[in-house]
Amino acid sequence: MRIGRQLRVATLVLSALYAAVFIFMLVKHPGTKTFYTSFFNVYQIVTPLLAALTGFFYFARGKHSSNVVRSGWLLIAFACLSFTLGQITWTYYETIRGVEVPNPSWADAGYLFAYPCLIAGVFLLFGSMTVSGRARLLLDSAITASSIGVLSWYFVVQPQWHQSSVDLLGKLVSVAYPLGDIVAIFGAVVLFKSLAGSPETRRSAAFVGAGMAMVAFADTVYTIMSLNNSYTTGSWADWGWSFGWMTVGYAFLLPMWWPLKATIASPKRRVVNRLATWASIVAPYLAVIVSFSVVLLHDYLPDHHIENSTLVAGVGLILLVILRQVLTMVENQNLATQLLAANEGLEDKVQQRTSQIVQLQELTKSISKTLDVNSVVEAALIGSSVILGVDGVSLRFHPDPEDSAYNFYSHGYSDDPEFTSWLKSLGSCSNTETLCLEALSTSRSASWMIRSPLRWRNRVIGSIEALRISAGFELADSSLLENMCTVIGTSIANALQYSAALDSADRDPVTGLLNHRAIHQRLNTEFEISRELSIPLSVIMLDLNNFKLFNDTYGHPAGDQILKKVAQVLEHWSGTSAHCGRYGGDEFLIIVPGQTAEAAKVLAEEIQKHVEGNGYRRPGEERTIPVSLSFGIAEYPSDGMNRHELLTNADVNLYEAKESDDGIVLTSDLHRTNRQIFAQGSYGVLDAINTAVDNKDRYTRRHSEDVTTYSLWIAEELGLSDSTMRDIRVGGLLHDVGKIGIPDEILRKPGRLSDEEYDIMKEHAHLGSLIVGAMAGMESIVDCVRHHHERWDGKGYPDSLAGLDIPVTGRILAVADAMSAMTTDRPYRKAMDWDDAIIQIRLHTGTQFDPEMSAAFIRAQVNKKPKRITNHNEIDGMIHAA
Repeated sequence: MRIGRQLRVATLVLSALYAAVFIFMLVKHPGTKTFYTSFFNVYQIVTPLLAALTGFFYFARGKHSSNVVRSGWLLIAFACLSFTLGQITWTYYETIRGVEVPNPSWADAGYLFAYPCLIAGVFLLFGSMTVSGRARLLLDSAITASSIGVLSWYFVVQPQWHQSSVDLLGKLVSVAYPLGDIVAIFGAVVLFKSLAGSPETRRSAAFVGAGMAMVAFADTVYTIMSLNNSYTTGSWADWGWSFGWMTVGYAFLLPMWWPLKATIASPKRRVVNRLATWASIVAPYLAVIVSFSVVLLHDYLPDHHIENSTLVAGVGLILLVILRQVLTMVENQNLATQLLAANEGLEDKVQQRTSQIVQLQELTKSISKTLDVNSVVEAALIGSSVILGVDGVSLRFHPDPEDSAYNFYSHGYSDDPEFTSWLKSLGSCSNTETLCLEALSTSRSASWMIRSPLRWRNRVIGSIEALRISAGFELADSSLLENMCTVIGTSIANALQYSAALDSADRDPVTGLLNHRAIHQRLNTEFEISRELSIPLSVIMLDLNNFKLFNDTYGHPAGDQILKKVAQVLEHWSGTSAHCGRYGGDEFLIIVPGQTAEAAKVLAEEIQKHVEGNGYRRPGEERTIPVSLSFGIAEYPSDGMNRHELLTNADVNLYEAKESDDGIVLTSDLHRTNRQIFAQGSYGVLDAINTAVDNKDRYTRRHSEDVTTYSLWIAEELGLSDSTMRDIRVGGLLHDVGKIGIPDEILRKPGRLSDEEYDIMKEHAHLGSLIVGAMAGMESIVDCVRHHHERWDGKGYPDSLAGLDIPVTGRILAVADAMSAMTTDRPYRKAMDWDDAIIQIRLHTGTQFDPEMSAAFIRAQVNKKPKRITNHNEIDGMIHAA
């Protein structure tokens, strides 16, 4: 775990401030003696306490190579805490009670207990070293400490020992401090040497050793002064305790502040490591020889007599050396056995690993060829089982990063469902942050499982578990599984992203239903199936009644909530057999495969009852706003032999449903017959009116033909339905039919119109919609006639609609109408050049014109020439074909 930069800076500043205050107090001795003593007693609690808290935090949140190493840091933290308790006890005696601290006291218990914790912690930090190796290193520490202790005893402590008036227990306690320091320091030094491949732990070990060296200095001075009864709190040597434990605290902080990675040692570093290795081997022997020789000469030279205590110390040191040699022989024997075992079957292992690498390459190729999640998982399970040679493999991953649920797959566990049940009980794969190895027992036999996380971009997305029955795993298996997890995790993540992208492209962002394109694709697929199997297919087209009024009254956010609620109802009642999509602004389409129109009506009634029965309630309000739907239903094959006819009839039925009592309309036989007759007759009447308009203004017919042509370009470019194309063909030719009601002097005026005249001219859109709307079968082209002068920015007429509120056919005709107007000669101006007109279309995109329609027209006109329809027979043929 990394600590923030600001916290690091604050820690360094506070450490420097602590040191400055400490030095100032030592130099100046401010205040009374009581104040001075109390200050140092309390002040020296701070650093070991903070070191202990930092150690516990590093134990809980730090990253450790193993649980053994983690426990070692915990013991070192307990050493800091033990010293803190000793200092608190000392402060209690001297500052709170105001009495002289006895020698020994309970404070010594806290101080001295820190040493076994510290030594044991350093012992555990040797990580994966064998027990005999750890024992040998610990014995090296004991030999060196004993040798130095002998010198210290004879030349420093012994003279004070005999002269001191302190009792025997007090003397022993005083002497225990420097001996504990020596053992701890040597252990830290040996640890620093033995961890050449772990620079992070090696660096922390150096700080532990440096801190204990400072503590050892203070302890030695304290021992001498205690034997002379001359120690007082606030002595110049007290800095060793405060700064020593502060340095130990930094040993915990550095791995979190500045984590390091293991690196290959440079040639110079390897030379230093070899020298350090030889020094650590020779140091115990050299310490014994030097210390014992010095003591012998000290005894022998004055009177040629050697004291018995010297001989006892020498025998003890020799026994320690012999024991060390025995442990060294045991360790060498273990190494030789391991080396022999490693050499046996080495060639077979090399061949096995080579084969596994080749198989891993094949697995990488196979899962990289597909973006289907199930195919990737299947290849990963089979490939992992073969490569690792295991009895079973399981894989789990989160299909949704925001959801804790995960998908579980397994391979090879069919013979023993107990394994599968146990694997599923492991829980969420998000708990697997690192590779782990576990042993388990079932009713059949003991087994071993290795588990590794699937990672993608430093995030755990799943895990793979491999199981072997009656056999364990090797380190190479762990490395191989981690490599496989990297490849498999990336492939699964890519497949999930691809699947999500496809789903997102097919979904409406507001309702989550299939969008217009996707529902058309689904309808095409279902239509082909119904035609091939000769089974019915029904479509339900529905929309919200008065939805524009609802948006205007309550705002578009509330309107979006209504759309979402309706979408949820559609999905719930349609189930998995039907397909729901958002067809337009407030229009929805339900595809019901294999069902007749009557069955679809039952579904529509359920949806209608649920929506109208619940309505919509705004947050924080008690009032329920009623919501109603209208439904138009059409059935294949009776209502259309292709999907375009089917949708056209469903749309017509929807229009009629808005005027009906129950809001649901199906197509009857009488309906179908009458609609065809009325449509043909109505067109004849409207065409006659359009001819009359052309007689009043010769510009109208030519202009209408151009508008029809350009509108069809746009519709073809956008891939609109056949029914919409039909509406555009008829609507384009009849869009100016309302000009029949405009006075001749305005229609034929050679110059620009005045404001009053222009207001009258604008009425032709409204008049045209009234004329067309009154004709049976012409309902679908009313939008073309009424809204072809609306503007994208809402400044058009007659209804001042804006954006997507303008019907799509009105937005198409608006572009075509303007293009025709600009490129046709008028009495008061010449026609504009085609390319200049295109520039004007571009300039007014987003204000006058729908950007999508403008872009479609500009694309379409590149490969087309302006073409006008001049033959009435051609016009009639187009309409009758539609």
